[in-house]
This record gives sequence, structure tokens and C-alpha cells, in this order.
Amino acid sequence: MRGRITAIATPDLAPGFQLAGAETFSVQGAVEAEKVLRRLVKEGGASLIIVCQDLLEDIDPRFRHQIETTYPPIVVGISGRIRAATREERLRYISELVSRAIGFHVTFGPEPLKVSE
Repeated sequence: MRGRITAIATPDLAPGFQLAGAETFSVQGAVEAEKVLRRLVKEGGASLIIVCQDLLEDIDPRFRHQIETTYPPIVVGISGRIRAATREERLRYISELVSRAIGFHVTFGPEPLKVSE
């Protein structure tokens, strides 16, 4: 499976996703996050969209239901708890979330993202 991994995050978390190689959108709040998410879903191309859980919870419930029941893309909310972790812990946490969401293990490193079954 090949596809683009995209993240929608608050400014304090966005650099971590950028370091992991994800296309990243830094947003100031849920309204901006929803606009970006709606555009990404409409445009297609992203296999996985990672959204900070705090932002995802404040998105219109009807739209949230739509994205939870539609594939692709898979939209995954992640906790902001990774903020205080080391780079390796953040990457491992993100990798585990991606693996649970799509059933594939993703490895982060100096090379582009590697996906394996």
C-alpha cells in the first residue's frame, strides 16, 4: 500500500509530524482544522490523516461521523500526550497508532516513510 500520510496539528505538535515525514498542516483551532480536513477529504490523495484529538473532538459531529465511516482516507485522532516525549517515543507512538489504524507497520527514519505488512 502506498499513500500519503498527512497530519493536522496545533503549532506545538506540528514539527514532530514534519520530522516524521508527514505532510503537515499547522492550525490554530478546530474551525481551521475542519476546513483543512474537509479540503483534504475532498481532494483525495491522503491514505491516512492524523488529527490532534482535541481538534477532532470539536469538529462538526455529522462530518466526524462521515469521515469515521468512509475509506479512504483513514482519519485517526491522536492524543497531545506525545508532546513531552522524546523524538523516538513520539515516532514509536505515531507508528503504533498508524499500525492499529491501517494494519501496517510504518517505520520512521532518515529515509522516506517505509510501510510493510
